Amino acid sequence: MREPVNKRKKLDYPEETEGSRLATNVRKLANKLTPEEEAEHFRRGMAKIYGGQSKEISGAGH
Repeated sequence: MREPVNKRKKLDYPEETEGSRLATNVRKLANKLTPEEEAEHFRRGMAKIYGGQSKEISGAGH
């Protein structure tokens, strides 16, 4: 019986990309939001995802 071969080619990923820099900046900005601002962004995001007006979307306890 053969033993499984676990040799995977190591992928060459850059340490930093434009997307990773953007994500870092977004996280920094999001951490500064008040709970009320965070809740409003959550409601607006759910409205964009599911359609409709933001007031129609009920919160998920955020």
